[in-house]
Amino acid sequence: MHAFALLAAPQNDNDHRADPEVVADANALSDFIADAVPGASIAYYLGALARDRYPHLSDLPEQRRAELNVLADYALSLAEAGWVHLLQRRLGHERFAYLVVIRPRSRVTRHHELPRLQVVELAEAA
Repeated sequence: MHAFALLAAPQNDNDHRADPEVVADANALSDFIADAVPGASIAYYLGALARDRYPHLSDLPEQRRAELNVLADYALSLAEAGWVHLLQRRLGHERFAYLVVIRPRSRVTRHHELPRLQVVELAEAA
């Protein structure tokens, strides 16, 4: 079972809050998770994740969309393995912050390894 949550939205689209810190890529997310304490959080994407992952709707270049897919898939694998909660916070019209929040670890699971980051060869941008 997946637990997703939508955090409180701004009152209106003019209520812009400061953007949260965002990891650069899946490796940076893995490094953050390895060093973070329960309750710590970081954004892994700002935008409209479902739209930006879909090739026919996304305005992202192919290379960036491929990198986003690796990052989003890794965030989901972390949640499925019990390492993080996945949350989203509305920042404005069609703009969300997608967050990981470190879960407390039980004694039994505390020493389990992080899910492996799938190595994907991405073509260099031309």
